[in-house]
Amino acid sequence: MNRGAPVLPILVSLLLVALGGGADMMRDRVLASWSRPRQAEGGQTGGTRTLQATTSTGRQGAYFLPRDFETRALPLMVAFHGTGGTGSLMILRVQALAERARFIAVAPDSVSVAGAWVVGLPPHDITEDYRHVMDGVREVLRAPGVRVDPAHVLAAGFSVGGSVAPCVASHEDLFTAFAVLHGHVALDAMGPRRPRGWMSAGDRDRVRTVEQMNSAADQLRRRAGFSDLALRVFHVGHSLGDEELAALVAWWLR
Repeated sequence: MNRGAPVLPILVSLLLVALGGGADMMRDRVLASWSRPRQAEGGQTGGTRTLQATTSTGRQGAYFLPRDFETRALPLMVAFHGTGGTGSLMILRVQALAERARFIAVAPDSVSVAGAWVVGLPPHDITEDYRHVMDGVREVLRAPGVRVDPAHVLAAGFSVGGSVAPCVASHEDLFTAFAVLHGHVALDAMGPRRPRGWMSAGDRDRVRTVEQMNSAADQLRRRAGFSDLALRVFHVGHSLGDEELAALVAWWLR
C-alpha cells in the first residue's frame, strides 16, 4: 500500500452513494482538508483545488488536476451537481476516474445554497449561474501548466444540473459534447450550436424515470435538432454509478 495515499477521503467517497443530497459539515471539512495540491512524481503537482471564482452567495466549487498534468494537453470535463450538492462533492465522485483516464475536471457550485441551477432564456438572459460557470472554467484554463485538448471538452450535468450542460455547450464554442445524467432539459434555453450529446437513465430511478429521459431525448432530437444524441440505461437509482461514469467517459474520449 502507498503510505502517502489519502485514506480518509477514500473512505468518505465509499459512503457517497448519491450526489443529490446536501453535504454535512464533516464531509465539507474532509473535502477542505484534501483541497490542497499534492506533489506528484516528476515534480508535477496535481490534486483537488478550490475555485477562487465566488458567487454572490459565497459559493465557489472545485477542480481536479491529474498527476503530471503539465506534460500534455488533456481533455476537460465541466460537471454540474444535483440539487443540494456542491462542486467539491462532484469532484470527489469523479476524481479517481479523472486520474485513470487522464482528464481535468471542473465543478462549479450553483449560486443557490440549495444546489439548484438557473439557466437563462436566449438571446440576452445571462444568469449569475452561467457567469460563475464560465468564470470558473476560465480560471482553470489560466492556471499554470494547464493545457486543454480542444477536441475533448465536455459539459456534464447530474439531475437538475443536467439542464445546465446542453445550455452551456450549445452557447460556448469551447465545448465539443454534453451529457445529461438523470436530468431534465430546458429547450428554450438552447443556443445555436449542436454538439454531440449523451443522456443516461437508471431503471430504478423514480426521480427521473427511463420514460422521462426517453421523452427528453426525443425532444432534443426532434424539436431542438440535436441529431447526434446517445441514450443509455443503467441498473441504478437516482445516483451516478461507476459503470455509468466509465461508459460516459469512454463515449466522450472515443
